[in-house]
Amino acid sequence: MVNNQKGFIGALPLIVKILIISVIAVLIVPGAMAMFPLVRYVIMGLIIFFIYENTAQAFGEKHILTFIVTGVIAYFLVYKYLYLTSAIMMAYLFLGFGLVSVFFWGTSTISRQAAAKKRK
Repeated sequence: MVNNQKGFIGALPLIVKILIISVIAVLIVPGAMAMFPLVRYVIMGLIIFFIYENTAQAFGEKHILTFIVTGVIAYFLVYKYLYLTSAIMMAYLFLGFGLVSVFFWGTSTISRQAAAKKRK
């Protein structure tokens, strides 16, 4: 049952709120790419750069295998599945910038509140 004073989001637990906001934030980039073509090209460039950096770490900076693997992976991830790749890239960036720590903080806060209610 939804409490009318808090609204729909106010009645949800903190972890669910964080998940909803994270999904919305991840889906903003594919939505912006569909609306603005310039954003699509910028995201394509970022993904290709990201792929090159990862393959360069694996195979070496100026190695021919680096460019071949980058080209093959970029073909599939950028030209075939761009919208899926951009959503996954945003989720990866959020995880890299500490979204997991927000989840840990949220779950520890909820568990502390539950423990305090049990003590009363």
